[in-house]
Amino acid sequence: MTKPVERATFELDNTDPELLQHLHETLGQMQGTCPVAWSSASGGFWALTKYDDVVTASNDWETFTVTRGIMIPPTGASMPVIPAELDPPRHTKLRKLVVPNFTDKALRHWRPGLEKIIDDAFRPLLAVGRADLVSDITHPVPVLAICLILGIDSDWRRVRELAANFIQATGQPALARQRAHELEAYLEEEIESRRGKPVEDLLGQYVNARIDGAEIPAREMLGLVQLMVVAGHETTVNGMGTMIYRLITEPGLRDRVLADRTLIGQVIDETLRLHPPVWNMGRTVAEQTQVRGEALCPGEKVMLVYGAANRDPERFPEPDTFDIDRPGNNRHLTFGIGRHRCLGEPLAKLELRLALEYVLDHLPDVELDGEPRWGGGTNQHGLRSLPVRFTPSGS
Repeated sequence: MTKPVERATFELDNTDPELLQHLHETLGQMQGTCPVAWSSASGGFWALTKYDDVVTASNDWETFTVTRGIMIPPTGASMPVIPAELDPPRHTKLRKLVVPNFTDKALRHWRPGLEKIIDDAFRPLLAVGRADLVSDITHPVPVLAICLILGIDSDWRRVRELAANFIQATGQPALARQRAHELEAYLEEEIESRRGKPVEDLLGQYVNARIDGAEIPAREMLGLVQLMVVAGHETTVNGMGTMIYRLITEPGLRDRVLADRTLIGQVIDETLRLHPPVWNMGRTVAEQTQVRGEALCPGEKVMLVYGAANRDPERFPEPDTFDIDRPGNNRHLTFGIGRHRCLGEPLAKLELRLALEYVLDHLPDVELDGEPRWGGGTNQHGLRSLPVRFTPSGS
């Protein structure tokens, strides 16, 4: 009789809503007691929680492949997320198509439009003196931003509803397939309305692009657009809310940033380190390997736990402390690392910067007006409500 393989275990169930109420405490306990652990949740997966292990796995695409999905459990989508679920060489070619439009230089063109989106969202609130910054600001701003850049001229509420429903259904197979179909149907309409027509926007540019002389297959194009629409705003919703929360609640932080705007970048990065909007992503073991003495076998799922790696005390002294003066570069893993590093990072950081600048300029005395509410999904975490008050304009 074959002796069962002994594994280090820790029951991390990312489909349990209760986990989100004590996420970082649980991840810290896991990292401290069982840094490489097997969880039986969602069909079973390995969780890597140490910074160096997450970096190594992220850079070793031959051992830890993305081609069998990057979500644990799967989303229910009918096609891979492009290029995030491709390995080289196809990944390299598709990423090369998209990246030039999301550099700091390319985004300068969109800055006036992004500033207007933020101003339009905040302006009705200024005379009121009260708001929920999640529902009033962080929900509309990021989705309007990605729609502006892609050229999708639709009701932002519809786009956000489809994207949010798609993500929230993860872990519920029948509902996930239904929600994925709804989002895919909407995006297919947007794609087909541009196919073979003169290019008038960025989405039209992608739809009619050619790689190695051939059109991008419809399945790949749908996966590419889906990634930009979902990842392009859903994660920024979480990042924007937690950034403003930290500005309000960290002693002395607001006064420092009001006096020295050059600190804004450090505020953004430290917020993203402590509160990664996407706290995990998945891989699949393609070749037998070992991590800290644990044997990982082909076909087994692996969760890269950014939320734990970003608080690894071996990398970040006093990891649970918000400290914008951390020595050296704040090399958090919130946007991933290596060839699959988030291509929307420059856009996300620009949106966060513009939102923070607006708050400093127009709501300098903003403060909490109730208890914030945290939540998320199988791989997301952030504020679901941030009630605030401030001096109304004209007072």
